[in-house]
Amino acid sequence: SSDATGRGVLDALAFPCVLKPLALSASRGVIRVVTPAQADAAAARIEAIVRESEKDRSAAWGRTILAEEYLPGAEISVEAVLRNGTITPLAVFDKPDPMEGPYFEETLFVTPTRLPQEDAAEALRAVERTVEAIGLLEGPIHAELRLTPRGPVLLEIAARSIGGLCPRALRFADGRSLEEIVLLHALGEDVSALPRECAAAGVMLIPTPRAGYLAGVDGLEAAREIESIVEVTISVHVGDELVPLPEGNRYVGFIFSRADSPAEAEAALREAHAVLTLRIADEPR
Repeated sequence: SSDATGRGVLDALAFPCVLKPLALSASRGVIRVVTPAQADAAAARIEAIVRESEKDRSAAWGRTILAEEYLPGAEISVEAVLRNGTITPLAVFDKPDPMEGPYFEETLFVTPTRLPQEDAAEALRAVERTVEAIGLLEGPIHAELRLTPRGPVLLEIAARSIGGLCPRALRFADGRSLEEIVLLHALGEDVSALPRECAAAGVMLIPTPRAGYLAGVDGLEAAREIESIVEVTISVHVGDELVPLPEGNRYVGFIFSRADSPAEAEAALREAHAVLTLRIADEPR
C-alpha cells in the first residue's frame, strides 16, 4: 500500500525493481528504482499521479502499488486475435530503442520482427501459455514481452489491440486495416486468410522532451518528404500542455513508415524525427 510503505516493506524488495500503479496506461507512473530511498520517493510520486487521475473518474482506484522484478533485455510486442482460445498472430513488433528506465517511454515499433524465427516462435509460445493460464478465449490481444537471458517473459497482456494511432502502421490483404481485421473476426470471419502485407512498417511515438506548452512544430514538411515516410501526425494542439513521463499520459504525435526492410523503416523514422523541432514555451499563451 502506498500509504504504508514502511521501512520493513521497502527493505524486503529485491532491487532493481519496477513500481507501478494497478491502472493507467502508456507507461504512466511506471518507475524503475534501485534503492529503498528511491522506492519510497517513487511510491509517493505514483500515489500523486493516481490521485490526479482520479479527479476525472467517478470511482477512486485503490492505493496499491505493484512491485515487479526488473527484467533486462529488449522488448517486443505481439498483436493477435483469439478464436476459442487459439491464437492467430497478426504482427510482431520490435522496439529498437532500449527501455531501461527509470521511466519507460515507448518510441519505436517496427514489424516484421528481426528476431530469429526460433526466438519469435518461443515468444509466441509464451503468449499462448499466458492466454491459456488467464482464460482469454475470444477477440484481439496486445502483449508486451521482455527478451531476457532466461527467455521471453510476459510483461503484460491486454484484451485489446495496440493503442493510440499505432494500428495505422499495419495493413493486411486487400488493404484492410487492423480495425477491419478485428471487426471481421468478431463477425466470425477467418482472418488467418488475410495476412499482413509483405512490406516492413514502423511507427514512432513522438516523445515529450520536456514540460511546457506546445508553441509549434517546425520541419513537418521536410519530415513528410523523407523516403519511406507515409504519414506524420501531430496529435496535440498548439497551446496544449506537455507533460513528460512518468506523469504524462499522451504523446506529441506519430510518424509512420513503410519500406522494403525493417532496418529501412526504422532508419526513415529516425531521420524524420531528427528534422522535427518542437517549440515548447514555459508559459501558456
